[in-house]
Amino acid sequence: MTSLVRKATLGRLTLPCDVSSADRGLVVATGPAEHLNRKGVERGRQWLEDETGSMEIRGGDYPLSDRDEVGAIVLLSGVTDVPRVDQLQEVAIEAQETAETVQANSQDEFASLLDTGGEIDALF
Repeated sequence: MTSLVRKATLGRLTLPCDVSSADRGLVVATGPAEHLNRKGVERGRQWLEDETGSMEIRGGDYPLSDRDEVGAIVLLSGVTDVPRVDQLQEVAIEAQETAETVQANSQDEFASLLDTGGEIDALF
């Protein structure tokens, strides 16, 4: 069970992150009830506790009688070191700066369209 928790944590996260930055976590073992060992689930939970440095890791099982394989699900919360989020924040900052530049330029260009330099009389 510990190896399943390790694989779920280190190799198959939906959002790659630094596991040690998590505040809390949950480990759930799934599969046929006869293959779910409470000690194994506890060892997997303890391993995740050691990896995160958090004492707030919960563990449990979810027996599935119609399945032939055993699996582990890991949920982390309060994760602070996520490279993908950092990249998205950088892109958002660039987009905001670009939008501000475009808006400033369009206002200047609009003003230059209205400024006739006294060459054309206003119609209204």
